[in-house]
Amino acid sequence: MRVAIVYPKYTTHGGTERFIVNFTRQLLGMGHEVHLIVGKADVPIDNRIIVHKVPIIKLGKFLKVLSFLLFSQRVLKKYRFDIVQGFGRTIKQDIFRAGGGCHREYRKHVLRKIRNPFLRYFRLCVPHQMLLLYIEKKQFSRGNFRKIVTVSNQVKKEIISNYPVPEEDIEVIYNGVDTETFHPGNRERYFTEVRQRFDIQLDKKVILFLGTGFERKGLAFLINAFAILKDDYPDTRLLVVGKDNNIQRYISLSKELRVADSVIFTGPQSDVRIFYAAADIFVFPTLYEPFGNVCLEAMASGLPVITSRVNGVAEIMNGMDHLLLNDPSDIEDMARKIGFLLADNVEREKIAIAARKIAERYTISNNAQQFVNLYQTVLERNV
Repeated sequence: MRVAIVYPKYTTHGGTERFIVNFTRQLLGMGHEVHLIVGKADVPIDNRIIVHKVPIIKLGKFLKVLSFLLFSQRVLKKYRFDIVQGFGRTIKQDIFRAGGGCHREYRKHVLRKIRNPFLRYFRLCVPHQMLLLYIEKKQFSRGNFRKIVTVSNQVKKEIISNYPVPEEDIEVIYNGVDTETFHPGNRERYFTEVRQRFDIQLDKKVILFLGTGFERKGLAFLINAFAILKDDYPDTRLLVVGKDNNIQRYISLSKELRVADSVIFTGPQSDVRIFYAAADIFVFPTLYEPFGNVCLEAMASGLPVITSRVNGVAEIMNGMDHLLLNDPSDIEDMARKIGFLLADNVEREKIAIAARKIAERYTISNNAQQFVNLYQTVLERNV
């Protein structure tokens, strides 16, 4: 099959982005002709992939989104593909993978909870937000897709409740993870290297947070919960991997709470597997997450995961209900859950083993096969 993958970035920074890189490799391995319609790539692209690079106007979020939407549509009109699969802010495609969830729900869970009324109004009503709502409405309109794929039942329900999309037009395919890249065996290889690099003693416990865009992903709540724990667990470290446009806010917060000496900001990293290998617990208190790939990567790496119920990955965390946060802003509850894992090495190890077993059921190869099966179903309907 000639499959076109449409997304503005080809990179390993970000869960969706790493998923696309691995997904294209899987399609190639299955013998498909893969076309990549992309604006920017900062990792090497397999020379078997046919790349259609389109310009992106980098003058604010509005023009970045709009320019990629328009220029990518030009490519799709110019060439014929068996399947066009969109992953982001594109309108017309055969398969739309709603990996970013439902934007209306994001506004409800994140933007509408901003306390400052002026900032809340500004964030809700800027042109960029209006454009995203317009694109989403078009994406979920009849004639602009053949199938919608959601990464969790949570997102499926959100789309149905916000848009007139029939339930039978939505397929739930949970994300997959490369269980060879993300593996408990990495600990033996990278544990000492990473800890020495960031001056963390080998006997210290490390809590890991990994993500891009710290506000939605609840880092401020985690730093506050970490501060509560410091008296009982003074030797514990919080390792923050990723980037945010306002990182100084979080550095200042850690200073204000007098935990700055124990919170380490690494900045964005291209090879994140080594950080899972150096950690003991993964915490991801997101305010809204369709399916946190980083949580699945952590589980595959053999880490116990604490995350929010509004994270789609919670649907597959069987037997780990006690590690799910009903309210990510409840820092006392988060601190209790982290403290439980820090205090009980035996229980933490049991959960880590169970997490790996769950991840082994959601491999990237199984995920790719599910998509290919869906491609075939869509094509057969058009014969």
